[in-house]
Amino acid sequence: MQKKLTLNLDEKVYQRLLNHCRGDENALQEYAAKILATHKQDSEEGTAPDIEGLEGYLKKGNAGSRSYGIKGQGW
Repeated sequence: MQKKLTLNLDEKVYQRLLNHCRGDENALQEYAAKILATHKQDSEEGTAPDIEGLEGYLKKGNAGSRSYGIKGQGW
């Protein structure tokens, strides 16, 4: 059974999505539903990107190395 979901989008985001779907709002709805379904499936399978892990990686550094502080900001 399908349910309806209403999204409030920024005007720029909406226009980019509408342009991507060549002005077809039905195609836009199908595209958004497909993206959400794919994202849900990816997160259930554990293939979604690990955003939290990236911050921890960037903040760790080896003592005594030339990377002072956050990685990418050394010499």
